[in-house]
Amino acid sequence: MKHASGLLALTFALGALASSPAMSAPASSFDTSAEGWQVVDFSCCNSYVAPASVFAPVWQAGGFIEFNDPSEGSFYFSAPTSFLGNLGAYSGGSLRFTQQVTAPAGFGAWRDDPDVVMVSGGRALVWRGDANPGSSWTPQQVTFSATGWHFDSLGGAAVSDSGFASALGSVSALYIRGEYVSGVVEKTGLDAVQISAVPEPATALMMLAGLGVIAARRRR
Repeated sequence: MKHASGLLALTFALGALASSPAMSAPASSFDTSAEGWQVVDFSCCNSYVAPASVFAPVWQAGGFIEFNDPSEGSFYFSAPTSFLGNLGAYSGGSLRFTQQVTAPAGFGAWRDDPDVVMVSGGRALVWRGDANPGSSWTPQQVTFSATGWHFDSLGGAAVSDSGFASALGSVSALYIRGEYVSGVVEKTGLDAVQISAVPEPATALMMLAGLGVIAARRRR
């Protein structure tokens, strides 16, 4: 049985409905396979364009992928081609996923790596959220706008609106962080990856109505 709650599953489904009917929003549920995802390892920090090693993730029958930290470097889950190319239609939308990190008691400090890396035009754009995932499945969301994104590293120049729009038009790689803990100790899982466009007004109303129904049922 999948670990995601019914409400979370509905949220991802409604996110898919928010996309234009003419296109299929990139999504991976990992129900039957790794769906073309890979794991990449970078030998050093602050360089997220050319990985040093590439691995196949471990697919689990529960419907997710995971991987053990392979080195002292930084490893990431690498999206397949369905998540790449011209993503301009998703400007202002979001990237959602859930993660789980397990590590032995007394592990070292959390690593200060970007949570998401987008490569475009031979240059990396990086983003990091405020919180790390826990040992239980934790939802994450990244907005596809310039806010919070930097060039090359977390200390690099802030990405402008025009720069982000240009990068979104030609994405050659999309990486989701797997490296969270200092030392070769952790195992990171990934599930329910979804890129969603900004919902049209009518679709947004449908989403609110659906959530209202759920809330009403819970009050009964």
